[in-house]
Amino acid sequence: MHFALISVSDLILVNEDGEVVIGDEPINAAAFAIHSEIHKARPDVHAACHAHSVHGKAWSVFGRELDMMTQDSLRFWRSHAVYNNFGGVVLDREEGRRIARTLGDGKAVILQNHGLLTVGRSVDEAAFWFISLDKTCHAQLLADAASAGSGHKKIMIEEEEAKFSYEQVGLPEKGWLAFQPYYDEQLAKTIGSFLK
Repeated sequence: MHFALISVSDLILVNEDGEVVIGDEPINAAAFAIHSEIHKARPDVHAACHAHSVHGKAWSVFGRELDMMTQDSLRFWRSHAVYNNFGGVVLDREEGRRIARTLGDGKAVILQNHGLLTVGRSVDEAAFWFISLDKTCHAQLLADAASAGSGHKKIMIEEEEAKFSYEQVGLPEKGWLAFQPYYDEQLAKTIGSFLK
């Protein structure tokens, strides 16, 4: 089912063993293998977002962290990692445990040859980190292509400025707050469609 069509009645509740407790649909075994282990490893995480976005997939093939070269990239300063053990579709919970270890206490993991994963203390926070990470991957791809084609060297942000900026744009409450306009937009679209 496409994300845009999902409603509350489509959601399912599963227990720690992946058995459906509420709902009628089967679970996505790969998603459960990853998400369940992240939640076990990180009790502070209330939401995890994972998808195979175009820019996330494209950046993931390089198997490297993002450069700290824009203000937006600083949301992920010292809080993202690369999981470079692609082994096909994740069906083994041990693979989920390895991804959780790579995530550590960070907010994002670039899954090499796979996609992106972000976490947060709220759905809003995790969703905003995902949106921002995908856009940052896009910016990185563009900057790298422009740099390679022109011979110009990218200018990175110094450590002191990175730390200061991270505290302004990268903390959990900032992620929650930054998601609110996205939420308001979706709410307006939903209400608008009912009024037509």
